Amino acid sequence: MASLKSSCNCDDCRFYNLCGGCHPECNHAGCARPCSSCPVRCRRREDVEAWIRDVGGTLDLSFPRTVDWPPVPGDLPPVVPEVDGYRTAEYDAAANHPAYAVGASRVFSKKGAGLRPRWRGRRAAGVLGLPPGKKVVLHMFGPDELIERLWTEQLRCRLWDQVAGAGFALVLGPNYSVYGEHPRFEHLINMRRSLLAAVRLASLGVPVAPNVYWWTERDLERWCRCVEKLKIPAIAVNAQTYRTEKDWAFLLAGLEYMGARLGDRVTLFLNGLSRPERVAAARKAVPRVVFVSRDLQMRAQHGRLFGARRGEYAYGEAPALFRKNVELFQQNLRLPALDNVVQS
Repeated sequence: MASLKSSCNCDDCRFYNLCGGCHPECNHAGCARPCSSCPVRCRRREDVEAWIRDVGGTLDLSFPRTVDWPPVPGDLPPVVPEVDGYRTAEYDAAANHPAYAVGASRVFSKKGAGLRPRWRGRRAAGVLGLPPGKKVVLHMFGPDELIERLWTEQLRCRLWDQVAGAGFALVLGPNYSVYGEHPRFEHLINMRRSLLAAVRLASLGVPVAPNVYWWTERDLERWCRCVEKLKIPAIAVNAQTYRTEKDWAFLLAGLEYMGARLGDRVTLFLNGLSRPERVAAARKAVPRVVFVSRDLQMRAQHGRLFGARRGEYAYGEAPALFRKNVELFQQNLRLPALDNVVQS
C-alpha cells in the first residue's frame, strides 16, 4: 500500500483526509499512460488544479452560502413511471397516473447544446401531450458521455436556465459516476460535481434532488452531513448498475445507512429497481422512498407484467398492460404508512 500511496501523490495531496488514499480496487494506481489519452481524473493529472478550480476549489461536500432549497412536490405517488416520450397521452389515458418521469437522453441534445429542439421554450407536460395538472419528473441519469457533456455545456448554453424554463415538477440531478476501479480523486470530483449541479438548479428555484453515489462509509457520512446542513429535502440514487448480489448488498447497506441517518425528513428517489423483492427491501430500508421505474413501460411494450418470470407474457394493448404494471408495482409496496409518502 505504501507504493500505491506514493504513486498517487497522496503525500502531497491536501484532500487525503477526504478520500483516505488509494484503494485496492483501483486499476489506475501507478498508471504510466499520458494524461492526454486518459479520461479519468487522478491526482497525477497535469490539469488537476484546473479541475479543482472548476468544482469550486474544494472536493468537500460543502457550500459557502446558504441555499434556499425549493421543496419537493407534496403529491407525488410512491412510484413514478418513466416514459419514452412517445404515445404518453395514450398511456396516461389508460393509467390516469398523477406523475411521469422522463430521462436525460430523451430531453438533452446528443450533439448540440442544451435541450432537444422539441423541448426548447415549451413546458414539459405539453411536450409529452399530458393534460393540465400532470407532473413530469426529469431524471438526469444517463451514459457518461451525455452527463459529461452537460457539465461542459452548462455555462456556455445556460443549461440550467433551459431546464428551469421547462417547468419540471422535480429534477433528479446528474449522476457523475463513482466506479470502483477509478481513483478516489475521481470519486471526490464526481460527488462534488453532482452536488454543484443540484445547487445551481436549486438557486434557480428548481425543485431538485442531488444524485448520491458513494464508495466508502465516509462518503455516506459526508453526504448525510451535507444534506442535513443544507436542509436538502430529497436525494436521488440511481440503482441501474447494481445488478449482482454483491452490488445489491453494497447498495442496500448504503440505503439502510442513509435511511437511519436522515430519517423521514428526507425523501429518497430511487431509480432502476425492477425485481419485486429488491423493491420491497428498499422500501423497508428507507422511511420515505419514491421509485422511478422505466421497467413498467418497457415490460408493457413487450407484453410482460411486473414481477413475471422470464418467458411469461401477457396479451393486451401496451397502454392497458402499462396500467396493470403500475398497479402491480404499487401492490408490491403495500407496507404500513405507505400513503402520502412525500410531503413538502
